[in-house]
Parts: sequence; structure tokens; C-alpha cells
Amino acid sequence: MLLLLLALLLLRDCSRSVPELPAAAKEPGPSAPVQTQPTVLPSAPAVHSGRVARRERPSFRSETQEPLPWLASFRLQVAARSLRLAECFVGAPRPGTLKWTAAVEPAHGSVSDQTLEPTLLSDALTRQQRGCVFVVLSDPPYQLESGAERSTPTRIGMVIEF
Repeated sequence: MLLLLLALLLLRDCSRSVPELPAAAKEPGPSAPVQTQPTVLPSAPAVHSGRVARRERPSFRSETQEPLPWLASFRLQVAARSLRLAECFVGAPRPGTLKWTAAVEPAHGSVSDQTLEPTLLSDALTRQQRGCVFVVLSDPPYQLESGAERSTPTRIGMVIEF
């Protein structure tokens, strides 16, 4: 039975033609001549031998900023908070250092945008320790003599050891 079906499939009429396409599709119209430009291959990069010639450049003058007049006072006031800071690290398994970075507004003595980063092999601070350090270093406001005021707070970074 299987052989009979196979024979019928082989004898099937395969002479059916493909439906014709419309006449417009059969014969394409004359095409416009295509102009081709010769392909230019990129040349090999030049190999430099020796040193590159020296070029004179204009001098660069950077504006040196005046040292902040209140920076020494700020550092002393941060150091004065060391007893309160020590309370934040009671029970810490080992001593360490961290980098404290903050934006300081000298006119009001306020600190904002604080970040703490453990340095070297110091352990990361717990959430309670981090919150305690932020509170101690920002409250009460610092007493700073700003001199010439700037329009934005100055970003200051310090290393604090505990």
C-alpha cells in the first residue's frame, strides 16, 4: 500500500505552469545608464620613522586660586568633634580610616552633600555608624569667617581616622 502511494506521487502531473505575470511586469522598460566611478582603495598608512617633530605651543596660564581663608579653622573645628565621632565607632572590630567629602557653605557654616568612603583596608561602615558620623560632622554648624563669598559651596575632602 505504501509503495502504491509512493508511485502515485511520482506519477503526479508536474506540468502545471506557473501563473503568468502581467505584461508590464514581464518586460522591464529601458533603464537609465548607470555611471560608475572607479573605486579608490585606501592607501596604506604611512610608516613614521623616528621621532615626531616638535611643535611650539602657546603657554598655558592657569589661574591660581587663593587659599580658602577659613580652611584651617574648619579643620580645627572638625578635629574638635573627635570625642563625639569616637562614640560613633564604639564596638568597631578594628580601627580604620575613611574619606569624608562635603560641600561647605562658609557664610552659614552648613555642610551638605556628604559622602563617606572607606580607605585602604578599612571595613565598611554600618548604617548606624554612617548616620552618626553625618550628624556629628554637620551639626552644629561651623563658625567660619568666609571673607569674599563665593556663589556656590566649596567641596572639601578630609581623611578621618578612627
